[in-house]
Amino acid sequence: MQDPLVIQLLISVLMFASVVMLVQFGARRAMALWWRFEERYDHVLNKQLLLSIAPRTAMVLTVIEVLGAGLILGVVLDGVFWFVIGAGLGLAVPHVLLRHLETKRRERLEDQLVDGITTMSAAVRAGLNLVQSIELIKQNHAAPMRQEFEELLKEYELGVDLNQALMNTSNRIGSSYYRLWFGAIAAHRERGGDVGESLDRIADSIREIQRLEGRLRALTAQGRNQAWMMALMPVVILLILYMIAPQDTSRLFSEPVGRLLLLAAAGLILIAITWIRRIMSVDI
Repeated sequence: MQDPLVIQLLISVLMFASVVMLVQFGARRAMALWWRFEERYDHVLNKQLLLSIAPRTAMVLTVIEVLGAGLILGVVLDGVFWFVIGAGLGLAVPHVLLRHLETKRRERLEDQLVDGITTMSAAVRAGLNLVQSIELIKQNHAAPMRQEFEELLKEYELGVDLNQALMNTSNRIGSSYYRLWFGAIAAHRERGGDVGESLDRIADSIREIQRLEGRLRALTAQGRNQAWMMALMPVVILLILYMIAPQDTSRLFSEPVGRLLLLAAAGLILIAITWIRRIMSVDI
């Protein structure tokens, strides 16, 4: 009788020590992670997407979403292990969503780029200065370009130098094409020259690069689709096996060895998708 009591006492002491260590050292890391997430939300939502959403509100929604995903998966599959997996997947969802929104906005801005450069070039040739040409772009172009140039003009009206406002806008957009465009404007303001001709050359170069990128995306579309099909095939096969032999297949979810095999398979699929996407992404 003494041995089980000693073992239980040792387990209790170890659990107490683990909790103390977690509170002492893990709280700082947890707060640092919290602030890092808030900075990420503030950068993407407020500075890039211009949505005016409080980072604290986004963090609260993230916590609710993570706990909800963990509870749903843990209750459905009946296990703490699946609660941890669901919480991990729920934690990855906001990051993937932010990356998707950021990429889509940048793509829309790059689609509007050549028209914006052409508008500025025509405005400068008509006798307007750079600020007036930026105002013309804001009036005649749709979002998101209108939003970005409206924010640029707000900074300029608040006393920020035009070159600095252009640099802030290019950093917020995160596109090398916009850095090239605004860099040419800054060079013109410092050194002079025919800005209209320079903008026309930039527009022609970017138009050709975008044409080549579109052709490259069309040529690599089959490979990207095959990558997703290969990633979904194990899931389809698992569903078919569950329909044929539900008791045997359910052991993958209930036994530790089966769970490790599922995690290993998911990790290998993720590595394969990342590898294929990097192979298919060719920079021009």
